[in-house]
Amino acid sequence: MNQHSKNLRMLWMDILRGAAILAVITFHSVTFIERYDFEATKLWKNLNETLTLFRMPILIFMSGMLLPKSLAKSTSEYFSGKFCGILWPFLVWSTIYAVLIGVDFSSLYELRQLYMGGSHLWFLAFIFIYYLVAKPLNSIDPLVVAGGAFILAFISPDGGKYSERLFFLMALFFLGSAVSHYTVQMGKVLRSPWIWLLTPFVLTSAFLTARDDLDFGPYWFGISFTGFLFFSAIAQKLEATGISRPLIWIGQRSIIFYVSHAIFIIIIAKLAKHMGITSYAFTALVSVVFSLAGGWILAVGVEKWSFIGWLFNFPEKK
Repeated sequence: MNQHSKNLRMLWMDILRGAAILAVITFHSVTFIERYDFEATKLWKNLNETLTLFRMPILIFMSGMLLPKSLAKSTSEYFSGKFCGILWPFLVWSTIYAVLIGVDFSSLYELRQLYMGGSHLWFLAFIFIYYLVAKPLNSIDPLVVAGGAFILAFISPDGGKYSERLFFLMALFFLGSAVSHYTVQMGKVLRSPWIWLLTPFVLTSAFLTARDDLDFGPYWFGISFTGFLFFSAIAQKLEATGISRPLIWIGQRSIIFYVSHAIFIIIIAKLAKHMGITSYAFTALVSVVFSLAGGWILAVGVEKWSFIGWLFNFPEKK
């Protein structure tokens, strides 16, 4: 693969990652704000639910696609990078979140729930676990690991966060690692006109997901993976358009927007309730805008001031 095609590949991945982050933010503009006695409109709820089988599976799958590059590093560099770049921001922003919502730090139960991924940051906790097991399993074909994880997901209790969900997403993570070795072939699939035959399937699946309140898991793997192919093809189409620029920018700084957005949403929800504002639509709109603006300020700040960078990545020893 030449450098040009490699750059294009990264662009569509950044676009898709940026779009997925926006989907996560809009989803939490429902779930977090409703905790403060606001009621989201049924239409907005349903629109957010249509992406349930796609949002997090796509983010996990793309994280897995980056695994081979990480595994090429030395063992010390590999684990140091994961502790500094994944575990550290998880701990920092879990603590910020806990202070904001008023977690009782004297309660071992609440602390255990929090630091086991009981907040919106569970994604980072899961990713960290997958990276921890990936290095010692490096000699095993990732498809074999993915298959084993799928089996564990199927035999786990339905809906279990730390069983079914953990193993299902682990399977997607290692499947993404396996697929990353065939990017040329995947690129051909995504550029094929036949890919658009998936459109009615994805739209129907999204509608049924909202109607029947489905959640991602091993039984819906086919839908999640089909959605990944479909939305990846759209991302490739967007590469040459103006809309791709903000999505690429967000996608390349996805961890900043991911860990910080809920904090901004909660702040707006609390302020709105304190000020007597009763409009959910207004509160949700302001929270989304505030989350994006706050993420942008933090992302720019990281590039200018090292102390802000400490919020997202613990400095590694050189």
